[in-house]
Amino acid sequence: MSGDFSRYNLGLFNSGTYSPINCPISNITQEVFPSVTTTINHSFVVGNQVQFSIPQAWGMYQLDGLKAYVITVPAINEFVVNVNTTTFNAFVVPTPPNEFVVIDPAQVAGVGDFNTGTSSPGGVIANPNTVPGSYQNQPP
Repeated sequence: MSGDFSRYNLGLFNSGTYSPINCPISNITQEVFPSVTTTINHSFVVGNQVQFSIPQAWGMYQLDGLKAYVITVPAINEFVVNVNTTTFNAFVVPTPPNEFVVIDPAQVAGVGDFNTGTSSPGGVIANPNTVPGSYQNQPP
């Protein structure tokens, strides 16, 4: 496959143990301070740093890989960031050309971890092996 539907972007990994989580995106506005709408309830709060993963098929590919800070949270599935998207392509939800093509999702993830989740797939809370909050807003 080639073009807009290539598998160059495999999205972000979410083991379910990180807070805030990564979220699929359903819309991003073209504004000086854009509003980002997610398909699930996010756990971002004002001051969190987030990073975007936007495959080209979703339109606003200029945001891919960029980091921004959450400046307001108007709803549990919406937040506003401090990156100007007025000159970026419009965000679009792509339609696959056929049922066999997988289009990677547009996603946003918190940078760092609050270190409050479990550290094993079985949900067992392990002995603390890091200082709580030690990775908050730190790049992976």
